[in-house]
Amino acid sequence: MTGRVRISIIAGTLAGAASVGTVAWGQDRVPAVHDDAASAEPSEIIVTAQRRSERLRDVPISITALTAETLVQSGINNTLDIARVTPGVQLPLYGGFLQPSIRGISSASAGLGDSSNVAIYVDGIYQPSQSGQLVDLPDIQQVEVLKGPQGTLYGQNAAGGAIILTSVAPSFDLTGRFSASYGNYDHWQVRGYVSGPLVEDRVAISVAGSFEDRNGFRRNVLTGGRDSGLQSELIRARLLFQASDRVSFTVGGYYSRRSDGGQYAGQPVGPGTPLGYALAGLVGLSVPRANDPQSYALNVDPLTLIRSYGFNLLGKLDADFGTFSTVTAYGNVKVRDVADADYTAVNLGDVDLNIFNDHFIQELNFASAKWGRATFSAGLFYMALEESYAPNTFSGYFTSLASPVTAYPTKPNPLFRINQYAYNRKRSYAAYAEFGYDLTDRLTVSLAGRYSYETQQTADNYSSLTGAQGPTLSADPRGKVSFKRFTPRATIRYAIDDSSNVYATYSQGFKSGYVNSGDNPAASPLVEPVQPEKVFAYEVGYKGRLAPGISLNLSAFWYDYKDLQVYVYSPPNQFYRNAAAARIKGIDGDVTIQAAPGLTLTAGASYVDGKYRSFPDAVVYQPNAFGFGYDTVGLDASGRRMQRAPKFTANAAISYETTWQAGTFGLYLAGNYNSGLNYDVAANVRQSAYALLDGQLSFSPAGVEGLRLVVWGKNLTNKDYLASFLGSQFVLGGSYAEPRTYGLRAEFKF
Repeated sequence: MTGRVRISIIAGTLAGAASVGTVAWGQDRVPAVHDDAASAEPSEIIVTAQRRSERLRDVPISITALTAETLVQSGINNTLDIARVTPGVQLPLYGGFLQPSIRGISSASAGLGDSSNVAIYVDGIYQPSQSGQLVDLPDIQQVEVLKGPQGTLYGQNAAGGAIILTSVAPSFDLTGRFSASYGNYDHWQVRGYVSGPLVEDRVAISVAGSFEDRNGFRRNVLTGGRDSGLQSELIRARLLFQASDRVSFTVGGYYSRRSDGGQYAGQPVGPGTPLGYALAGLVGLSVPRANDPQSYALNVDPLTLIRSYGFNLLGKLDADFGTFSTVTAYGNVKVRDVADADYTAVNLGDVDLNIFNDHFIQELNFASAKWGRATFSAGLFYMALEESYAPNTFSGYFTSLASPVTAYPTKPNPLFRINQYAYNRKRSYAAYAEFGYDLTDRLTVSLAGRYSYETQQTADNYSSLTGAQGPTLSADPRGKVSFKRFTPRATIRYAIDDSSNVYATYSQGFKSGYVNSGDNPAASPLVEPVQPEKVFAYEVGYKGRLAPGISLNLSAFWYDYKDLQVYVYSPPNQFYRNAAAARIKGIDGDVTIQAAPGLTLTAGASYVDGKYRSFPDAVVYQPNAFGFGYDTVGLDASGRRMQRAPKFTANAAISYETTWQAGTFGLYLAGNYNSGLNYDVAANVRQSAYALLDGQLSFSPAGVEGLRLVVWGKNLTNKDYLASFLGSQFVLGGSYAEPRTYGLRAEFKF
């Protein structure tokens, strides 16, 4: 395999950093899969959901907190896997773009300058690129999934919630964890981190890395070969300077690269006849087709390539009255998506999308100490983001119908080629403040607000026939566009006792607007900028310990969701606009039971009733009446279920460990259920209900402290289910999720 040398390089780097010594494994290996999974243990889970360190049970937000041990035992390798153990959360990947959904609030766009409406933070740093949100987790210490609008503390694009990833910080105590795994599909994975001192009490370092190399899951029926598989590597380092007991600075940097040949290795999945099949039939040609969910018949080698790097500086000043912190960060993301536009073996059209993203972020935050009965926090935020298509290319091969298959893998010259060069410039500013007050020893109220202001500018250039770029980018006649929004939050919390409380919140969130760059403003009627989406949320909840070893978290919510940004295709233009309103209501919760020494049971469920309240002019793809591809037609979708919003999701897990003379044996089984979801407004493409089962068996030999040997498996029942969908006038296409995978893993922690 091509990656074996890189395995040794990363493993050698981490091992060399760890060679200064070892310490004992941590005391607790029973995972906490949900909010209060550690409630039966002496220690509390501490979270920073409100930008200050607090006990999880005291935070009036519905949160799923995943500890480092949970991530390892659940087989969570990157942000995509978080949805497997978090009810109400979907994390689909569309090529190089992650589009999270929490409680039915999601984004269906990956346009230039657009963002998802679930904010993702890594070590306190916002990740604005949808491609930069796909994060490997070799050194993540904790994951916090915040459900519901977080517009006050986490700003724009947190309308559905936020996902907070915290990595292992540089430490003056030497710690580390390493693992090596091999599985089916020739799947190699090496991961690890080490953290320790360089200068006693003054300078510490943490270094993390991961490498993954796997053959393709899917078989191309045209060639008999498989897709190009997955190759991924990450290196991340942080250096802590402890200037004094009160002042510290942390310098960090990372580089990651991910090449995935399976994201667009899909097939037609909707009703009707794809245009490629229809045209081939018209001239009497027999065209090979995919014959099972893990096959495809494309004359393009699909590829998703994501490369990112960045640098950051975090500062912290502890004073008697509170803590000041600063964030300075730069990030760069490059994405290339290569796909067969018609999802068939016929030479109709290919897409080669290239996106470049540069962003700079500066934050200043303050969190007070407890001032008698009061607390206070405030902050300022600035982001400069530049994104471009360089270029977005569509190549048309309609003249090659006489030989639609034999052209593979060498294609004829296209009949025409369209290149779109586009540029988006965004500047974001925000200020927030939150004030909390204990009215009594048990009753606490808080008020918060955030004001956000943003400007955007775009430029476009189109070329056709030859594909040559025009002389300059054309300034968008819409000029500079601005968006502004105030998002308040009000909370009341009553502590029943030290381990249980109830709360009620009102909050708002919004997803930023943007300027359409999918149409050609020089040749088409002007399209109005897309205004921000807005969410008005009401939530009540309970967090508590019902009895020793039993904890329960429940919440009920009601959202008014306005000005949804929806896709419109009106030839020759494609763009997004505000055209819908929705109402989402539901309930979710989780329970953890420490049933016996070494035996932990966890379960969670989420019921989401999300429907379009007003969507009279939805534009959808419907099969052409003559069997030639798909037409765009109008549809009154008012009252229909929202797309990508399953009504019911649930998960459950059992973790058991027992110690014998030879060592400690462990069993972990986890299942999750999805009641089904619509991938489009018209419900032409729907995934029915499905259930998944994961598991692992582990053994920690008594004579080797810190070593654990694991047999693991994912999707043990080998369930086929649709994981992504893309619609066009060519085809309603998609690709299926990973099949059953299994393997062996060796872990060592010190």
